[in-house]
Amino acid sequence: MRHHLTRPAALLAGLTVVTAGFAAAGSGAARAAAHAGSPIVRARSGPAQDVFLIDGHRVRVSATAQGTAQVTGATDADGCLTISNVGGPAQGAGPLQALTVGAASYAFPRALLPWLGHGLDLSLFDVRALAAAESARGRLPVLLHYRGHRPDLPGVTVTGARGGVATGYLTATGAATFGAALYKEAPYGEAKFPAVRPGAAGRGGLFAGGASLTLATTAPRSPAGAPSATAAGQPLQEVTVDATNRRGKPDNGDVVWLFNADNSSRFDNIGNSQATFFRGQARFIVPAGHYWALGDFVVPNPDGLTFREYLDVLPQFTAIRKAATVHLSAQAATSEIHAVTARPGTGQYTMFQLDRMAAAGPAISVSWLENYGGGPHAPTPSLYVSPTRAAPSTGKLATVTEQQISSATSPGASQYLYNLAYRSAGIIPTQSHVISQASLTALHLRYYTAKPSTGLVATYPVFAAAGGCPVPLGAEATERFPAQQTVYVPDHPGMSWETQDVLNQGEEYSGGQQSQPQQFAPGTSVTGNFGAYPLHPAPDYRVGDAPDLLPTQASASRAGNTLRLALTAFSDSVPGHTSQGTYAPVRSGGNYEIQQNGRRVAYGSLGWFGGPFSAVATLKPEPSVITFTLNTRNSIAVSPLSNVTHTVWTWRSAHESGATLPAGWSCLEGGAADRACAVQPMMTLRYGVVGEDLAGTVAPGQQVVRVTAGHLPYAPWSAVTRVTLAASFDGGRTWHAARMSGRGTGWSAVFGAPAGAKVMLRTSAADAAGGSVTETIANAYRIAT
Repeated sequence: MRHHLTRPAALLAGLTVVTAGFAAAGSGAARAAAHAGSPIVRARSGPAQDVFLIDGHRVRVSATAQGTAQVTGATDADGCLTISNVGGPAQGAGPLQALTVGAASYAFPRALLPWLGHGLDLSLFDVRALAAAESARGRLPVLLHYRGHRPDLPGVTVTGARGGVATGYLTATGAATFGAALYKEAPYGEAKFPAVRPGAAGRGGLFAGGASLTLATTAPRSPAGAPSATAAGQPLQEVTVDATNRRGKPDNGDVVWLFNADNSSRFDNIGNSQATFFRGQARFIVPAGHYWALGDFVVPNPDGLTFREYLDVLPQFTAIRKAATVHLSAQAATSEIHAVTARPGTGQYTMFQLDRMAAAGPAISVSWLENYGGGPHAPTPSLYVSPTRAAPSTGKLATVTEQQISSATSPGASQYLYNLAYRSAGIIPTQSHVISQASLTALHLRYYTAKPSTGLVATYPVFAAAGGCPVPLGAEATERFPAQQTVYVPDHPGMSWETQDVLNQGEEYSGGQQSQPQQFAPGTSVTGNFGAYPLHPAPDYRVGDAPDLLPTQASASRAGNTLRLALTAFSDSVPGHTSQGTYAPVRSGGNYEIQQNGRRVAYGSLGWFGGPFSAVATLKPEPSVITFTLNTRNSIAVSPLSNVTHTVWTWRSAHESGATLPAGWSCLEGGAADRACAVQPMMTLRYGVVGEDLAGTVAPGQQVVRVTAGHLPYAPWSAVTRVTLAASFDGGRTWHAARMSGRGTGWSAVFGAPAGAKVMLRTSAADAAGGSVTETIANAYRIAT
């Protein structure tokens, strides 16, 4: 789900899960990285990294500023971590499951869970550890533990062996080979999965003789069911979980999770919290106290490729005797996640998230995603849960459910989408919903691009959750651009919606725009334009006051003698939009310079520039004129239009003290709560080209360009005294002044343009306080032939 942004928070299959505490999180890290030549994501995200799991499944890991991501149990200054399901083996992996416990975050292809602790160590699914381990050489380093003869595991390259431990690695290709061997050895599904005896270190076949794999940077975890280190000195109890399958028979091969409800840190080793049913039972040794459990049962459909998943949740039970027995059953999961909509559609994905907060310790979040890609013959995802009637007495419970239903008959052909989201607190409600069209907002979205491309779009809900980070959930759908789409979304208290488009899926997810979280009134229609030309440097705006909206950094502020600048280089002219960013191999660039009274005080080259820009300069205290020049160059791989800009701002400034920004704004990046600064009187420009189609093209003849000139939000007021615009059709060799009309901040420029031309714009505005802005945009838009 899950984004900004950026590289998307949710891609393709689109599961988004988040935890706190990822290095270099937040927009500050993203913008600062621009000067170091690192890939940049949107203003609110840190660099994204693709990692692959042991079976070849690929997930994307990116850092976002705290308050822009899904449920976590602990938050800190490092922000929140987003995990997106990019793709995996064509068959065998099943749905992706994710687990977060405080700062720990794991992603599991559901079919691999029975191997956890029985050949595959938990460390192989720790996305933070994988991101660090794979970042240097693109390899997954592993340790192979074995007894006697060293086994030869498909896809694993061994580099050395001694004393029953071999070092080695897997490439992405090798991991896919290893995953294929795993799934071939034990086809997915409870009826076919070989039984695993409790306490067994390995299994037959690939893991014969107790062989096991761990991430090379970690030590093997304790076997499932063993007490955690925090249980030392506490009375220990045995808990037996009985389980029956859909036929009412003892279950083999499905999994159970068990966590402490008094203090989630008390039984905190995740490897000890999961077990596989053998002959209908799983056993745990735990400290006495209150616990909760969930059973995850999967039944293959007759096609052998898709599945029905049944989740039975036991919200709370007590383990105070030497032995306690509880029961889980696939038959208890009676409520299918299902929605009936006014307009017909095909299910694209279903997501269910369970958040369980113990009385103390970090929150625990478990997410399931069923995604089968849509299309006229695609099966509707089938996910069933067990409703509950009473809230737990120890700690809290909450759920989030999301569905996407599409009119699509082929990828990229969706005329409309239903993006539905629900949440509950205390109980797990029934999951069947009849959706009234009057309860929805219709978002009529238009995505512009001059270069036809295949990319991704998403409109996803964001709302505050118990862990401290809001929840952006959702799957990005494949789309052919330029595009128009209607998205129906519900309105719930505390929920807002973000939209993102990624124009170039084949160019490492580059290009596009993302909106801020916004709230809508039910029964209304809203039109949204994304990427309308010209694209140009734009400041940060705060649109509305959604509960999950981070503090917005003022794009030009001064505290004492420190000047801070922050804006987005390739933005459209819609307040609240930021550019999605560009990534290798797409290369953008530029440079900047800051002068005080004509003396350069800061400058730099943007050698590999993704879009978000920031700079800090130390000024002399006396009143002076500040000149800020920003040159940007975007790759034609993203778009042949608006690819070069030259902008010069001037304003008067002096030493500042005692000023405070309004609530919701910040002097610093990344949502930091520092408001002790003053907004600088930096001027702004916004454009609207009348008659522009989705490809950035306008009919030849008379042109009308709307220009809005103004200042940054909360800057000192000063009247706009002059706005001019000139156009060039020969790359800037000759210029044609437009006829201007208007007053104050709103102006219209009228000029004629020949057929087949690319229009270059040069716009200038000035204010009564001596401030100005002059902006030149090459290939701003084009004229039809």
